Amino acid sequence: MNYIRLFFIGLLMFLFTTNFFGQIKSNKIQTINGKKYYKHKVEKKQTLYSISKLYNVALEDIYKLNPELKAGLKADQEIIIPFTDQTINNLKHENSKLSSEVIDTLKFITYKTIKNETLFSISKKFNVSEDIIYELNPLIRTGLKEGQLLILGEKINKNNIILDYVDNKNSLEADKRENKKVDSVLIRPIVKTKKTKYKITLILPFNLDQTLALDMNTLAKSYESFPKKSEIAIDFYLGFKYAIKSLNKKGFNINLVLFNFDNKDSLSLIKLSNNINFKESDMIFGPLFASEFKVISQKAKEYNIPIISPITQQNKILYDNIYTSKTNPSQFTLIESLADYCLDSLANQNANIVLLSAPEKDKKEVEFVKAFKIRYNEKQKKLLKTKIDSLHIVNGLAGLKNSYIPHRKNVFIILSNNQALISNHINQLALFSNKKKIILCGLESTTFFDNLDQNYLNQMSYTFPFQYDLSAINNKNDNKIIASYIEEQGTFPSENYFIGYDIATYYLKHLRDDGPEFIHQLDKLPSVSNYIRFNFFRPDSTTGFDNRGSYIFKYNNYELIKTGWK
Repeated sequence: MNYIRLFFIGLLMFLFTTNFFGQIKSNKIQTINGKKYYKHKVEKKQTLYSISKLYNVALEDIYKLNPELKAGLKADQEIIIPFTDQTINNLKHENSKLSSEVIDTLKFITYKTIKNETLFSISKKFNVSEDIIYELNPLIRTGLKEGQLLILGEKINKNNIILDYVDNKNSLEADKRENKKVDSVLIRPIVKTKKTKYKITLILPFNLDQTLALDMNTLAKSYESFPKKSEIAIDFYLGFKYAIKSLNKKGFNINLVLFNFDNKDSLSLIKLSNNINFKESDMIFGPLFASEFKVISQKAKEYNIPIISPITQQNKILYDNIYTSKTNPSQFTLIESLADYCLDSLANQNANIVLLSAPEKDKKEVEFVKAFKIRYNEKQKKLLKTKIDSLHIVNGLAGLKNSYIPHRKNVFIILSNNQALISNHINQLALFSNKKKIILCGLESTTFFDNLDQNYLNQMSYTFPFQYDLSAINNKNDNKIIASYIEEQGTFPSENYFIGYDIATYYLKHLRDDGPEFIHQLDKLPSVSNYIRFNFFRPDSTTGFDNRGSYIFKYNNYELIKTGWK
């Protein structure tokens, strides 16, 4: 792991940039033998390598589909490109390695001690007296140990008795209050004042030892792709850097510190967190993946540094750390958004809402169905809808068909990542839905399954939730954000460029205008940017903030349309 200064990244950008020209991805999609492809018309001076980067596919795959390219690429030539998932979702499996830690926060406010921490530092960090911590944790009188779970206070009990732990007293006071739900111990973050200069740290997997050694001509000739993680890191960094430039203002200066990090071993993590630049950071962005972020965020918490996760979807990284926030909504949050949409936009049209149950063996899908049902019913009661049981849950394909009601809009919801099941059900429903009013809803992953006819999704106005505004790129081809990237890189940016720009703009603009204390009020600062909708939620005062902002998209006339739902 090396500490990377800006001029190294400049060198990387130079080596990475080849003779690309501004390009726009084709919006023409056709189905051949059950598979989807882009139909791309070659532009003047466009290279095959720049096309492969534009669509995020291997050169070898393009050659296989277009053997005539071996004779050379010509302007105005039409070629087909594999229709593949170009979002960062293909990296989600990295997050599955995070081990879960069960901490009971239902009754007690707890804290897990870290190495070399003292009772004095803990009492100052949470503004709770040492006497109270001793009283609640009598075992620590024999000594404080690393990893020990401490009770810092008790939340509201069933009798509405709130236990107040007063810093300047040695005794435990009980005070009865009615109809007022607050935490017994207010875990207050360290107050930081507004400054004119801030140190912002980025921890990204640039992998310079590999990428700087690459020969771009050799890479192109061998049909190999640029390393995926490095590509994500570079585009995220470029978007982040452009945001800093656009926020530049007298009295507000950013010292951007870069750490090149893609190593999961504990020694490297400790070495990074002990770096003086890390300790002096005013705000940290990264690492990208949950396992590394969990470890680094604990060190950031020790130094009272706000730390932001830009890609991780798992909410576990927020537990017991008030300095964390994540911008990428979890899969369950997206499913809840779909439930909201079905109730807000479809149920009001007297639609027949039908949810397909999941087989018991598919535990993840069972949880998806459960989350949708709970959200739908809770919101329905909150809105005081007269029809409490408007959501119908059925089993299997036959159950969906039998639930169809003529002369009404029928909404069928299938929440599964099982490609075989999805393909079979959609193929059958497409035949069944001929001249019938059926809307199909599900997950975004469905749109990338092989052997799934694009016509079927269009026929049933396939609708799904997504965390990013997929329409933003195509609708803003002439804006300065994209123009800056094309000028610097000679090609069209990936979604990671927009993610980096939006995240930096949101956090650093508030830092500039409101000062560092804004980080503990994110749930009061909703915002819609170019690509991301920020709508933070905090379960309780002991956790970090989860972004629950999302969008709903649907197929209409062979185009992907963003609905007006918010």
